[in-house]
Amino acid sequence: MEQAQNNRLRTVAALAVLRGGGDASDIAEHLNEAEGKRILRLMSLYSEEPDAEVKMEHLLRQMVASERFSSIGEVHPAWVLERLREEPPRVVGIILRSLPSKHVRYLLKNLPPMLKAALPDMVESFAVARPVLETIRRRFESHFLPMRVSRAVESPGFEHLYFLKVDELCELIREIGLTELAIALSGLQGKTLHAVFNRLPLKDAKRLQRRMRETGEVSPDLFRQARYTILEVEGDHVGPDRMLMRVGIAALASAMDREHGPLVKLVMQRMEPADGYLLKRSMDERRLRFSSKLASERQGMILEAVGRLAREGRIDPSWTSFAEAAGGDESPIELQSADQGEETATVNVRELA
Repeated sequence: MEQAQNNRLRTVAALAVLRGGGDASDIAEHLNEAEGKRILRLMSLYSEEPDAEVKMEHLLRQMVASERFSSIGEVHPAWVLERLREEPPRVVGIILRSLPSKHVRYLLKNLPPMLKAALPDMVESFAVARPVLETIRRRFESHFLPMRVSRAVESPGFEHLYFLKVDELCELIREIGLTELAIALSGLQGKTLHAVFNRLPLKDAKRLQRRMRETGEVSPDLFRQARYTILEVEGDHVGPDRMLMRVGIAALASAMDREHGPLVKLVMQRMEPADGYLLKRSMDERRLRFSSKLASERQGMILEAVGRLAREGRIDPSWTSFAEAAGGDESPIELQSADQGEETATVNVRELA
């Protein structure tokens, strides 16, 4: 959503500069106040560039290519990096020119030094003929499942979890892990409970305490499954920084079965490869003891978690519709009051360059 909006504003600003600038205020009047200010700032920056018209043409071509390549832009850059390691430097350079800037920064930081040193310069990458570019793009995209996110879904459900951005999905998995802990620890008191709180960062310990107060009654089977999940993760001796992610991935795996095969692969593409493989392995381990009734119960809890994160501003607020689908009815004011004095994550707002 945000990337599409940023590209739209950049496109308007670049076109305005190409047409000689015109009256920038006329363009700004057709936008809301925030967008108008960003358009004017972009036009000012672009106009000051040497050879502005040439650079604007390059920028527009790059954004068109990026839009066509948007499916790859939705994949976690670590998966893209795995595939790029197998490509020659000239192909890597062509692919990099078409990816979002956040992916390019990650890839340039993590590419093997010898491959990075052999990359062609920007002029050579942009000189590639369009038919060649399209062939390379289609071949490289074929390594991944299509990740285009539809904006027309009015009531997103469990099968749309992959719509969440990389950071949002990570936040959700940690929240699922927190809920799993809250279920498993219900009924415990004293030293055992304090030992768990002391293992977590203060922010997560406070959230766990709150989640234990809020979590309603669950089925006995889900309670036993949650406790087994915690024991399973503890047996791997993971540290506190990884515990919530590991527990959340295991709980998410328990909510999926074979019919969710495409969803699993799409969600994996949003995750770090190590976490993606862990999700798949967790599903394989649970296949023999899978319960469709428990999976349905978990899916409802996950939808509630998505809506809760959206209302708290920890992921894109537009996903509050997940809560509506799951029957959530807490207001943002109530949630803010409950969070008073608690350190919370905030949406990562990216400024236009």
